Amino acid sequence: MPANLMKPCQSFNKLEDGTGKVITLWAVDTVAKGNECTAKVDAWIEIGKALR
Repeated sequence: MPANLMKPCQSFNKLEDGTGKVITLWAVDTVAKGNECTAKVDAWIEIGKALR
């Protein structure tokens, strides 16, 4: 198995402040982590399908 698929998804940071800059940085980080986790899940789904 590829090593990058064997790591758990990263935890999302908590939004600590309501200012625009903080919200923007939090949103960018959260979307990036979510996209990475989605890619891992999709890869595992494809592996599962190939093993059937």
